[in-house]
Amino acid sequence: MARVQIWDLPVRIFHWLLAAALVTAFTIALTVDDESATFAFHYLAGSVAGFLVLLRIVWGVVGSRWARFRDFTFGPSALAGYLRAALFGGDGARYVGHNPATSWAVIAMFALILSIVTTGLLMGSGGEAFEEIHEILAWTLAAVVGAHVAGVALHTVRHQENIGAAMVTGQREAEPTQAITSTRPLVGVALLAAVGAFAFGVSRGYDAAAGTVTLPLLGTFAVGEGGEGDEGGDHDGASDEGGDRDGASGEGDEDDDADEGADEH
Repeated sequence: MARVQIWDLPVRIFHWLLAAALVTAFTIALTVDDESATFAFHYLAGSVAGFLVLLRIVWGVVGSRWARFRDFTFGPSALAGYLRAALFGGDGARYVGHNPATSWAVIAMFALILSIVTTGLLMGSGGEAFEEIHEILAWTLAAVVGAHVAGVALHTVRHQENIGAAMVTGQREAEPTQAITSTRPLVGVALLAAVGAFAFGVSRGYDAAAGTVTLPLLGTFAVGEGGEGDEGGDHDGASDEGGDRDGASGEGDEDDDADEGADEH
């Protein structure tokens, strides 16, 4: 065997952009108050993550050999055999592309990310129910990601093969016949351009005063209660001012009545 090209450029770009988007979204959610202006970046990162998953699904159908979903291994026996070899030692089957555990983890992460983005968009009008579902899905995603990272680390130590580095170089030990014919650099550039344009569109569509965000091709969604709360505060303030004016008028009327009574006497 020799080191050959396995992962094309779009797969590697997707992998690291998604990791960055998820880390950003989680960090902001855990450290920033949701009424802060900075929290808008949580929505931006989450939207980008969802957009990336949609692009990756397309590439999983039309992409290069090892990027396609048809390369994934989902058989229960294959998964059991892989986990048994990974956890307890022994010679298990070797996978050039996605092993059974990674195959299941990827599909789970994609489904969770799309569900998290959907519930996040619905939270503005759906009340606490969607918020609770959103948080449960987010922590479930964190657990799946943690298990995936732990699996990569275990494989690296047990088999002395840094498969994490393969997502940087795109290369793994394999037969020359298993190499892909091209890294698809033009598709990689197009992916970066599409994600950049989407992120720009989301940032331009965010209205902090109204508490809404307009997503390209999807429409406008409420992203918080800040706008509504501010408007409500203004209305209350107007009412208070009106009340003050009424009170002032009442006091004036009482003074006038007192003066008229004094004149009569």
